[in-house]
Amino acid sequence: MASQAGVSFKTVSYVLNGGEKVSDKTRAAVLGAVKALDYHPNHAARAMRLRKAFSVALVGYGNEEKPAYGNLGDPAIAVIVAAMAATAEGNGYTLSLTNFRNADPRAYRRGLTQGQFDGGIFIPFADNAGALAPFIDSPLVVIDQPDMPPGVPVVRVDYRSGVRAAVEHLHGRGRRRIGFVGGPRDLNAYHNTERYGGYHDGLAACGLPANPALVVASDYSFEGARSVFGALMAASPDAVVAASDRMAIGILREARGRGLRVPEDLAIVGFDDLESAQFVDPPLTTVHHPLNELGQRSMEMILARIAGTLPEHAERVVLPTHLVVRDSS
Repeated sequence: MASQAGVSFKTVSYVLNGGEKVSDKTRAAVLGAVKALDYHPNHAARAMRLRKAFSVALVGYGNEEKPAYGNLGDPAIAVIVAAMAATAEGNGYTLSLTNFRNADPRAYRRGLTQGQFDGGIFIPFADNAGALAPFIDSPLVVIDQPDMPPGVPVVRVDYRSGVRAAVEHLHGRGRRRIGFVGGPRDLNAYHNTERYGGYHDGLAACGLPANPALVVASDYSFEGARSVFGALMAASPDAVVAASDRMAIGILREARGRGLRVPEDLAIVGFDDLESAQFVDPPLTTVHHPLNELGQRSMEMILARIAGTLPEHAERVVLPTHLVVRDSS
């Protein structure tokens, strides 16, 4: 390859390992040779030489009461993970799932000690910042856990204003008995509690009374929402905000199955803006959850952290949400 590019072996190695102090002409010659020869670097040899694993772990964590909440079958989680993996791959890294289903960070500790990872992205399934204490001095980025000490990069989503916007939208359409289908009441996780908070903020902003009968809880699934539909309808809502699109679609199906017209009899708003939200009947109004950006930004942050190039002012990132209005409301 060096002869193909007309440079030394050292220059080839320098360019392939991300060196910047070469001319554009030299870099173009090396990359052209890589393409012409269909060259694929030996990542194992590269990792051994540079003493790096070129791998980032995705680590779920919870607490003793909620030890297992990692669900790769959830479409929202799948979108986040896909964006992380694509961003890692584009930078010469791989993404590893570390005991994700059981939300147990001890496997990450073992892998870090054994040199299997260069750092980790931590995603909580319960509010438990203390679980990360053993890893604070290692390269890490934390998702949706705002109460981390200074120096720990955190990226989170503004769930609260998204749900508030949904309530205000329904109120603006003349709805006055707005219900909420939230996640498990005992799930003390930022993404869950902030959704509940956004609902109550919306009611207050619209001058609507808080009615406990209009609030029901289930898991973040189709069937979970369908199972609480009867309890919700006993309070006679004219609209409902659901904490996820899957929950909203479950409510929509149950409403249609019972002869209710959507949105005439019951307006419905979801949260996530999954691809499927566009294809239900009627298309679902929903809060856009920046899932792709969450995966991409968190991976970019950990790679910068590993490289030592993440500036202090970039250690706290809040991703906005926005309402996408369709026919269900």
